[in-house]
Amino acid sequence: MSSLRNAVKRVTHKERAQPQSRAHLGILEKKKDYRGRAQDYHRKEARIKAIQEKVAMRNPDEFYFGMKNAQVLDGKHRKTLEAKQKEFEADVGLDTVRIMKTQDLGYVRMQKQRDAKKVERLQSSLHFLADNSESKKRKHTIFVESRQVAENFNVAEHFDTLPELAGRTFNRPRKQTVQEIALRASGSGSEVGEARIRGAGYKEMEERKERVQKLERAEAHLVTEKLVQGKGRKRKIKAAENGQPAQYKWRRKRQG
Repeated sequence: MSSLRNAVKRVTHKERAQPQSRAHLGILEKKKDYRGRAQDYHRKEARIKAIQEKVAMRNPDEFYFGMKNAQVLDGKHRKTLEAKQKEFEADVGLDTVRIMKTQDLGYVRMQKQRDAKKVERLQSSLHFLADNSESKKRKHTIFVESRQVAENFNVAEHFDTLPELAGRTFNRPRKQTVQEIALRASGSGSEVGEARIRGAGYKEMEERKERVQKLERAEAHLVTEKLVQGKGRKRKIKAAENGQPAQYKWRRKRQG
């Protein structure tokens, strides 16, 4: 009997479609769609209620030590660089960190010496300075009206010369003179090529000077970090500013 019941074709129950007059509203929502939408709504409602309760019960004097190692960036709590550095040192070990700092310091010093020697060779080849001893003795003092003018003082603009020639202590031609020399030299291809090579040399020398200064600041930071990681009680007397490392003062210790 059961096999006969299965053999008989049954009525196919079709889902009711959206009426033609309401077709602009989209597909007709079914019970399972409503249930999912209702659950999502109540879940969000409960979350908002829990947040409101936390805000209402919040203690303005509440403090955790984790607050000192975190900061809010773009609305998200993130660990500070100091906290990340401490975690890294704890995972790797202080001995390994000191070895890494020593290697970095050696590399920075090597690059600084290499660039400094390159600057000396460029100076001698371009005849930028006649004698280092004489250049140190020469000074050109300019008096201005206020401290603000002194801070914003531009040497090249004041002497009406090129920035590459502003540091010279002698033979500092004006821009008009340089243009006249360039126009006179435009007839000779070799002279123009020589002027271009000289200009490229001055540019490279200035770039290497700036790099030497940056490497000196990096070396100072690495030396300070290496000393801070050493033994002895110390306290910070001045924070890092203007690219210079922080200053520390160590407690005197009796010898012997």
